[in-house]
Order: sequence, then structure tokens, then C-alpha cells
Amino acid sequence: MSKKTAARAAANARAQVSLTSSTAQIQQVKSALSEAARQITQGETWVLPYLKRLKAELARLEDDHDLLLQAHEIANAAPRRAA
Repeated sequence: MSKKTAARAAANARAQVSLTSSTAQIQQVKSALSEAARQITQGETWVLPYLKRLKAELARLEDDHDLLLQAHEIANAAPRRAA
């Protein structure tokens, strides 16, 4: 395996770890968001500011996840273009 091929494989492995980590973070925030919504429906209105922050965090994480996916697709398409 050439150095270039090995470097590309290592980059793909790191990207996969980033995607997995990103997905786990999204799931954690979704779980917290669900719990906050449940508390609010039970009259715990003090949770509203947390709900707002969780929604913003979820949007940020999903945007970052989309960018990671796009980067992964671009990286995987690059060798095919060169060939």
C-alpha cells in the first residue's frame, strides 16, 4: 500500500469516527430535548430556557453532521475523479 493510499485510508477512518461521535452527540441532545419537553408538558415551565438551548444545540450538531457527511463524500469521490 502506498503512503498516499494509507493516508487516505487513515483519513477515512478518522472521518468515520467523527461521524459516529457526531451521531452519538445528536442522540444525546435529542434525548435531553425529549425529557425537557416532557417536563414542560407536566408544568415545569422553568425548563423552557433549557429547551431553547437544546434546540439550538441540536440544530448546530445536525449542521456539523451534514458537513461531515459532505466532506466524507467529497473525500471518497476524489480518488475516482483522479483515476
